[in-house]
Amino acid sequence: MDARLLDVLIGVTGFAILVVCLAILPMVIPATGAAYIIAIVIFILFLSGAGYMVNEKIV
Repeated sequence: MDARLLDVLIGVTGFAILVVCLAILPMVIPATGAAYIIAIVIFILFLSGAGYMVNEKIV
């Protein structure tokens, strides 16, 4: 698969995960700011893991 297309797919998937987490986590976790911080951490971990896996496949 083309690396540029793979990057776009990862970006769109990451954005979708972020939006879903931002919509659902505040309903599940009653603490005001903790749900948003957890959503951002999940987003960062997803992008980091995806970037690492893509980097391994390209090299």
